[in-house]
Amino acid sequence: MRAICRVALFALFPLLSLPWMAREALALTEGKTAQGGPYVSGGIALGERAALERVREEHNLWIATAAKKTGAYLADVRVTITDEAGKTVLGTRLDGPWLLVKLKLGSYKVDARFGNQAQQKTTTIHPGDRHEMIFYFDHEVETLPKGARD
Repeated sequence: MRAICRVALFALFPLLSLPWMAREALALTEGKTAQGGPYVSGGIALGERAALERVREEHNLWIATAAKKTGAYLADVRVTITDEAGKTVLGTRLDGPWLLVKLKLGSYKVDARFGNQAQQKTTTIHPGDRHEMIFYFDHEVETLPKGARD
């Protein structure tokens, strides 16, 4: 009986270690703003999106970037956030379509650049606020030819 248990355990070992082996490497970019508040960006992989969702409520500004025509998420967008005095609070290049930032109370200008396109939006953070901004850019999303998908 002991031998059967050892064989069964040995046979099950790969299944028991599967969650460890299947873990997705997260490539989130984390840091602090000039004000000392945390920020995190990423969201290309499903695991990254789940990780961002878990910390979303800890941030008061949520930024997403997408293609205008298709809504496909975009990475490699340069985002600069400046305060009322014109001081840069955060300047970063997004590794994924999402940027979550915790800002101090006040008014901010958010500048997003993708290629030669630039957009600006403003927001004011009050106590308890949660703001979401979506920046849409002209971008032709590359797709695989029909035969290549099969």
